[in-house]
Amino acid sequence: MLSWKSKKYITIGLVFHLIAVIFSIGFYRHDEQREVLQVVGYKLGMYDSSYLSFQFHSMLRSWLHPLLYIWPSKIYLFFFNYNPFTLALLYRLISSVIGISSLWVLYKAFSKRFQDTFPERFQDTFFFFAGSLWFLPFLHARTSNENLCASFFIFALYYLIQESTWKNAIYAGALFGVSFVLRFQMALMIAPTVLWFLIFERYSFKKYLVLTLSFFAVVGFSAAIDSYYYGEFSFTPYNYFYVNLVQKYAAQFGVTPWYDYFVQSFKDGAPPLSLFFISVYFILWIRFPKSLLTWMTLPFLVAHSLIGHKEFRFIFPMIFFLPLILAFLVCEFKLELKKSWILLFQVFNIPLLIYFSVVPASNLMKYYEHLYYKTDIVNKVHVTSPFEDYTKFYLKNDIKYVLYKPVDMKALVTSDKKVYIFAMSLKERDLLLENSQCKIDFSLFPMWIYQLDLIKKRRTFRSWTLVECSNQ
Repeated sequence: MLSWKSKKYITIGLVFHLIAVIFSIGFYRHDEQREVLQVVGYKLGMYDSSYLSFQFHSMLRSWLHPLLYIWPSKIYLFFFNYNPFTLALLYRLISSVIGISSLWVLYKAFSKRFQDTFPERFQDTFFFFAGSLWFLPFLHARTSNENLCASFFIFALYYLIQESTWKNAIYAGALFGVSFVLRFQMALMIAPTVLWFLIFERYSFKKYLVLTLSFFAVVGFSAAIDSYYYGEFSFTPYNYFYVNLVQKYAAQFGVTPWYDYFVQSFKDGAPPLSLFFISVYFILWIRFPKSLLTWMTLPFLVAHSLIGHKEFRFIFPMIFFLPLILAFLVCEFKLELKKSWILLFQVFNIPLLIYFSVVPASNLMKYYEHLYYKTDIVNKVHVTSPFEDYTKFYLKNDIKYVLYKPVDMKALVTSDKKVYIFAMSLKERDLLLENSQCKIDFSLFPMWIYQLDLIKKRRTFRSWTLVECSNQ
């Protein structure tokens, strides 16, 4: 039975997950758009493959992830008209439901360990953090493989922890296979986890073989799906590692020292909370080196740290275990969560939880919504610096971004009947508006923001304003 505290925390978590699904539009990183939704739009027949990325044409990504959204899309389109923003809402809902389910499964998988010692303490602590950690609703709403691969890993882990039966071995292997197919780097978490069960849980070697066969059956089935949709034989795990590691495609995006994940975790994890979370992992690894949680997370981080190109999102699968790790440490150290500790934590956590649940993941989404619903079709937009656009999924027509120089501004605004210019800075916007034929067509921020003295003094403030100059 769940305590009233746990039910309260679960309710809070569900509410913020729903809010994030509705309001956290857009993407955390371009890969979420470029490698997933762009492929979905292509398969739905909205545009041809020329809009897709190098990774698609090199067959580096599995089709399983896009198909997770393509199949529900076809059901939706049977009843309703195509609208990319409504479809994206559906995809965020699917991702969030899977994420929420994984939190519940994670609790069920480990609750038996503490049911005879600290059942209520473990339960309340787990759901307190699962329901309130600021980043969980935001990340679960993302249509990224870092989110989904972790969820399917947790589903597999549940069956691995249960009674060692043939059926559970098959389920665990298959779900590990799905996790791997969604993100190939999950092999760095799957292998140590299975090895831990072989060493410390005396997992049957025969059942291990069944698990392995089930895993490769899913990987093989995925290869068949990929070959079908790519139109030729393709084994995407090999393609991915060969291009990124052997041909060093990933390295062209930057190489950083081995310790860079600690720096990124501190900066992007919202200090001082990030320092607390980093400390939690170190306490776990040092104090409980034989723990399953250590074996799942530490090798994963070490292996990623040895790879030159690093992005904070690459280690996101680790952070979905934070509610469990915190509950585990509280029980192992027999800690009582004092009200003052909870209050101090929430002083920093709650504002972030609210902000990241209600604010778009990408501010430019408002710009794309404006273009999509705008009566006049915009075919060309002038910019002063390169503007890389991965958002064909959200646009109803092609938009060409053309570079121009500020010295040519006056000639540009009088060169055609109607000219659109995307002003990146406040200075550029004001210069454009000095021309009587120019007006603001779209502004990312309300006009009163630009009138603040603090903003006025920052002439390089990123304004993101679409200016329309008409000579009609």
